[in-house]
Amino acid sequence: MRAAMMALAGALLLAGCSNAAPDKPAAKSAEPAGDNILHISWGGIAEADAGEAKRHWSTWTINLVDGGPAYGWLSDKGAALPHALNFELAGTGKIDAVALDNRFEPVVREDGSMSQTAEGSPVRRFALLGSTKGPEGPYETLVEGEAKADAQTVVKLPKQAATRWLRLRIDSNWAGSGQTRLSDLAVLGTLDQRGGAAIADASGIYSHEYGPILLRQKGNEVFGCYNDGLGTLRGTVFGRIMRLAWYSKAEGSIGAATLVAANGKLYGFWYRPEDRMGSPWNAVREGGLEGADLGKCRAALYPPA
Repeated sequence: MRAAMMALAGALLLAGCSNAAPDKPAAKSAEPAGDNILHISWGGIAEADAGEAKRHWSTWTINLVDGGPAYGWLSDKGAALPHALNFELAGTGKIDAVALDNRFEPVVREDGSMSQTAEGSPVRRFALLGSTKGPEGPYETLVEGEAKADAQTVVKLPKQAATRWLRLRIDSNWAGSGQTRLSDLAVLGTLDQRGGAAIADASGIYSHEYGPILLRQKGNEVFGCYNDGLGTLRGTVFGRIMRLAWYSKAEGSIGAATLVAANGKLYGFWYRPEDRMGSPWNAVREGGLEGADLGKCRAALYPPA
């Protein structure tokens, strides 16, 4: 099993460092030219919005950086326009255009549920703001535009802009009121280094809704454990991007995960076999491994050489 996990982890790192569209099947219509440097595989992240903790994960902001319209974001019921969604690139990027995807293309999950529901109205008027100072700004408006109701809309910036932190301000939707939905957000441009600067050490204990995730980083290798030893992780880190293989002892199955370690958190997704979407795998770091009770996770975190 260890050999299988290492082989899968190696393949995942190569996929994460290539320029091919990773993780998700390609959208049916043509994608805009240029690299989407906000994509999770480039180290891009989306911060949770104010009401996200109370909503189902299929409506979370992180779904906007997965590269396709199957999973998306939905605003809170009763939340008034405008909405503000916050994102971060892995480093300062030079942005040429932004693409908003309003297509509604849900997929059927294994349990028969849909990846999105028909609630909400597509984004209409919007503005993309950027900052080089920090997540709190100050922000300047990079471009304003109108997104088509059921299509992908590419809007070029008046001039190329250098920025790292981004804010999408949604001013209206096509219904004029009510909940707003968006399927994907792409930021087209260049990034000096895919994945950003190398992570100093992502080791620690991270809280997650299904129990703690324990990670140990050794160089560019990552060892992990979840569900008190019932699930293990093994993979590599590139910049701040982790490409991991997971093994569930309870299910006897192997899958993949793409996570970005930033701001004391993990942002990303886990996938079932054949790269079928599992769900977002966001978590918050609670502390280090030193002195902690590692329990059944110790063997996974410190495997024999």
